[in-house]
Amino acid sequence: MNFRNIHAEDYNNCAKNLVLAYAGPPWHNKWTEQEALLRIEATMSGFNSRGYVIENEGEIIAMCIGRIDYYFSNFNQFCIDEFNVIPNQQGVGTGKKLMNFVKGEIKRENVNKIFLITGGESASKFYSNNKFEITNDGFMMELEL
Repeated sequence: MNFRNIHAEDYNNCAKNLVLAYAGPPWHNKWTEQEALLRIEATMSGFNSRGYVIENEGEIIAMCIGRIDYYFSNFNQFCIDEFNVIPNQQGVGTGKKLMNFVKGEIKRENVNKIFLITGGESASKFYSNNKFEITNDGFMMELEL
């Protein structure tokens, strides 16, 4: 397995993987490749964007993309916007390996915390198993337009 930064030429393959990863449980989302590609390109368009992949035998099998949010008093956090593993690599430790790689890379950038919003019990369990904690530091809110 090869762990590395994501490159723009990876985006199309990562978009296909995102569609596959979210098509099944617990999400059952109906992404198109075009929507997934737009999500990846938009997320990776900022100076604070970071992205990581795992390749196995030349094929990208997992992806994590997000951004560093900069705050006061040297507090910085990495916000994971997308984290996915292709279906045939789920449940075998691939996600854990990617998360450990991401933690190491982000730590080297003096980031204090990793933050994400997730849904679904199995996704929540994955993050809990990787030392994430549910916090009460705020409220997730939305406004329907």
